[in-house]
Amino acid sequence: MKPYAFSGMLCTSMLIFGLIGYNIDGWLHTTPLFVIIGLMYSIIGSIILLIKKSR
Repeated sequence: MKPYAFSGMLCTSMLIFGLIGYNIDGWLHTTPLFVIIGLMYSIIGSIILLIKKSR
């Protein structure tokens, strides 16, 4: 995987899951719990995909 492709994938997934978490937090009136969960999910998932693609 090329470096610019990984950075684009990481930024896009962080944006999407961050916005989803933000909307869920607004709906449930919670602190940034779901934003943090969404961001961690996207970062961990992107790293796993990077490891699988590099093999």
